[in-house]
Amino acid sequence: MGSVTNEVRRRGGVARVTVLLRMGYTAAQIRSAVARGDVRRLRKGWVTVTDAPTDVVRAVRLGGRLACLSAARHHGLWVPETTEELHIALPRHAGRRFSDSATCTVHWVSANWRDEPATVESVKVLVRQVLLCCDRETAIVIIDSALNQRKLSWSALQEIVATVPSRFSSLLDEVDAGSESGLETLCRLRLRGLGARIRSQVSIPGVGRVDLIIGERLVIEADGREWHDGRSAFHADRIRDLALLRLGYVVIRVSYPLIMSEWMLVELSVRALIGRREHLWSATHRREGLAR
Repeated sequence: MGSVTNEVRRRGGVARVTVLLRMGYTAAQIRSAVARGDVRRLRKGWVTVTDAPTDVVRAVRLGGRLACLSAARHHGLWVPETTEELHIALPRHAGRRFSDSATCTVHWVSANWRDEPATVESVKVLVRQVLLCCDRETAIVIIDSALNQRKLSWSALQEIVATVPSRFSSLLDEVDAGSESGLETLCRLRLRGLGARIRSQVSIPGVGRVDLIIGERLVIEADGREWHDGRSAFHADRIRDLALLRLGYVVIRVSYPLIMSEWMLVELSVRALIGRREHLWSATHRREGLAR
């Protein structure tokens, strides 16, 4: 058996004392870890390491656990950067004494709270919370991310949808496990009403995979900061764009600010290209053997 500190850290940085006792740690060992400063008392019945995630610590201090969008971010799912409000799950019996609802979004849970030592909702639970709490676009972004990372199975998603109002049933036709980023999902969702076929993560010989292809030849590349910042990444992106142009593709490269704050500029450009039928291979392209 390892140290109390390592066990708390293994559990995400926060742990219920009763769970540690059930695992075989003694009250004396826990008190000793606290006295050394390796762990500290968070609230009655809970301890935490000093470098535990701030949002988890805050959720447990408030008597709950991390939920919805906050839990999605903790699990590594794609969440919009503008989403900063803390979401926590609380047992319904805490309603009368909870006084911090103005500082966070609360998801009331009726399950037996004492039987569940978790500090963060599971992906399956948080997806249901996101569906009921957020707009449809954000929910699909979260679900695409969970499916793509294989943190949620298709069958689990079907089970979740079966437990929420029927208006969500059509969502199963809108998600795409192939989407590799929330930006890509947002572009796909916002462009689907333009009347052209949209494909995700299409492999093009000599180039590799592109985020989206509209129609036959209009490529949309959604650049997230985590993959496209830096001089070398910028240069590599431009090499890809030139390769696509040589093959007859039209390329629109859009950044996070464009997608999140200036989307209409993107949509107007795509509409103009579709209106001129530049998303389709022309007779000249076909004669030159570019159409594929």
